[in-house]
Amino acid sequence: MSGERSGWRERAANLHGQQAFAVDYQVCRRCRLGGVEQPYTLEPYQRCGLASLGLAALRAEYPGLSWHTLGGHFRSSQPFWAAIGANVPGGYEQRGVCSHVTSS
Repeated sequence: MSGERSGWRERAANLHGQQAFAVDYQVCRRCRLGGVEQPYTLEPYQRCGLASLGLAALRAEYPGLSWHTLGGHFRSSQPFWAAIGANVPGGYEQRGVCSHVTSS
């Protein structure tokens, strides 16, 4: 479960006893939407493909969804979202959650 968002889950990768990568996510199979928020990778593992693999595993677990984020992307993170969203349905563009799920 996500520690920050009620009704959301967390996908994480642990390396050497540390949480090296984490992202909050929520899916609605009814609307075929997936949402992710606040992906985080520890500094030593940044730019190693860990976030890309974590998000790919999440998409593989929930195939056929269009993937989005709730918030706007910081200017500094726009290259990340552009790269990670290439060839992904929805492209991790900003979108609110559907009426079937909560965003608290």
